[in-house]
Amino acid sequence: MQTKKTLTILLGATVLGLALGAALGFGPLLRYRAEGVLSMEMGTAEYKRFTELANDATTINQYIDVVSPGDLTAARRAALVKVVTSGLWQKPVPKVSKADAKEVPDVLLQTGQDRGGRIYLGVRLSYSAHEPKDATDIATWLGAYVKEAATREGIREQVAQWSADNMQYADRALERKLKFGFDIEQAQSRIAALKNIVSNYPEGGKRNSQQVVDVNKGNEKFLSPLLQLVAAESEIIDVREQTKRLDREIEQQTFAKALIADAEAQTRLAKTGSESVVKLSSVISGYSKKVKTDGEREKLLSLAADLSQINARFLSRAQFVAQPSVPTQPEGLKPLYATLLGGLFALAAAALFVWRAAIARLLTDDRSPAA
Repeated sequence: MQTKKTLTILLGATVLGLALGAALGFGPLLRYRAEGVLSMEMGTAEYKRFTELANDATTINQYIDVVSPGDLTAARRAALVKVVTSGLWQKPVPKVSKADAKEVPDVLLQTGQDRGGRIYLGVRLSYSAHEPKDATDIATWLGAYVKEAATREGIREQVAQWSADNMQYADRALERKLKFGFDIEQAQSRIAALKNIVSNYPEGGKRNSQQVVDVNKGNEKFLSPLLQLVAAESEIIDVREQTKRLDREIEQQTFAKALIADAEAQTRLAKTGSESVVKLSSVISGYSKKVKTDGEREKLLSLAADLSQINARFLSRAQFVAQPSVPTQPEGLKPLYATLLGGLFALAAAALFVWRAAIARLLTDDRSPAA
């Protein structure tokens, strides 16, 4: 009778353990992981900037508000944000792996790198979910999210660079203009003196006038006054050309200053990379109606070209080279294994409970002193 009761307890515990293991294995513990590789060449510094922005909770929440990966419940949204902010969902894919580096000569490794230092081929993305299709859909959605985050950061960095260049140029432009004016005054004084020499010594001025020589300032003392006069006149022509070019650049930077201020204000409001592109394009398009000179038009086209380059690099050319596919096998502990482990654990626990008295006596006997 006691043996039957014991077997009943053990069998019941085993069945209960199997049921609990199955519930866990086919429930919370069942996860499918989808992976993909997004092609996006970048350097180490760029990757750090992009991922810092992409891993930010505010950034991911803003993007979900604009482009949601399906119907997300509050719990699923919180889980997605938690995964993204952990940073474990992405890692860079180097152009040359450690295994490849051992086999490829150092010279070829150095010559194979871009001048821009883009050592990464792209980003490997992964996401695990209870349903295989959910894992695939969100992994694909994360690819679009990376492109948007990179575009947004690229636009921000470009506008910041425009602003820094504009401020730096403004500080130097007046200095250069004053220097050019002084150079012209010096050359004009030298011309006046040389003309006086040539008029006083007409024969000396003609000497060596047909020689082809270097008319740099360091060689002036070896030239005839007439050749020095030609060199001074040429110098004035050159400085005036530089002054005219400087005036054009000042005009361009003055025109760009207001545009850059508007671009900073507008792109700061963008929540996605595509929105940053649209807002910046709108600013540039608006200023195209304010263009008055060829210099301003040239500057506007240059800014538009910078924007097009960012748009092409991060939105158009960045594509999945390995598209996330629907996983067929769960990751981690498989449901069948979880079921068996649950049954074994329950059986072991029930056996310990049923034979607890015998186990206690056995342990006591082992510890008692020998007769």
